[in-house]
Amino acid sequence: MAIIYDERFWNKKKTIDERIGDSTIAFAIGAAIFFWFFSVLIRFLDSPDLSLRLLVLGTDLQFYEQLFGSTLLIVFGSHVSSNIKKRRQAEENFIKTEEKYRIILENIEEGYYEININGQFKLINNSMCTLLACKESEIIGTNIISHIEEKYIPNFKALFNKIKHNEERSGKLKCKFKLKHGERKNVEISFSQLLDNDKKIDGARGLVRDI
Repeated sequence: MAIIYDERFWNKKKTIDERIGDSTIAFAIGAAIFFWFFSVLIRFLDSPDLSLRLLVLGTDLQFYEQLFGSTLLIVFGSHVSSNIKKRRQAEENFIKTEEKYRIILENIEEGYYEININGQFKLINNSMCTLLACKESEIIGTNIISHIEEKYIPNFKALFNKIKHNEERSGKLKCKFKLKHGERKNVEISFSQLLDNDKKIDGARGLVRDI
């Protein structure tokens, strides 16, 4: 139903990211040293009679140019390393949140569902499977309307259309579910808008309570 937090995986990923970050800093320092050495070599080839101080440090202007360039390389390497660590931490925190969310959903008695804009199930919890007397694989991808007794479908469509078109943000409907072997179950379905990353309506989600 959701990505499960695997501590061993994230510890391994943390180690890899730290190595990449350390390698980035090491590369930046190495590039800074090479840049400085290359500048010394150019000065030596141009003027082999220069003093050791001028060969290594150059003129005041050259020295500050080299210092500025080397500092930029090291700062860039540190910035990249920091971003890698921050991204990895953000990913880990997100997965931990997803895992807590999954645990909560799996431990509530009510059925939880998420449907897309066309009414197809894309996420359910175990209680929803129990309510419909079906396996998760038999429910995901099916349209919620196919599980509702025919006489309640017009009311469901009317409410769902209001949710989709932002006329209502939430609502409830009492109806009957059609179960796998022909039985009927009285339920109360709650709706609320499901938004995508751009805050656009992407469907609905809610709880189904056995009444």
